[in-house]
Amino acid sequence: MTTQIVRIGNTLTVEIPEEAIAQTDLRVGEPVAWVPNGNGGIELVRPPIPRSSIPVEEMTLEELMEGVEDGASLGEYDWGPPRGAEVW
Repeated sequence: MTTQIVRIGNTLTVEIPEEAIAQTDLRVGEPVAWVPNGNGGIELVRPPIPRSSIPVEEMTLEELMEGVEDGASLGEYDWGPPRGAEVW
């Protein structure tokens, strides 16, 4: 499966054959990055997902607690004065 680098205006682009994409878990519209592979070529890779873009609802407990040392106290949070039927 080969393709070529082509110029469109001021941009160089590469067509990716559908057969190649079918062998991956990449999807149309997904962000990807070209990175040097150290052998004079480049590889197409999925960039790491910034943690801030992962909804908290989809994170595991381990991901949520990442960076917190074992046994560390997270302290208390002051939610302010009672506003309803709360009993303290």
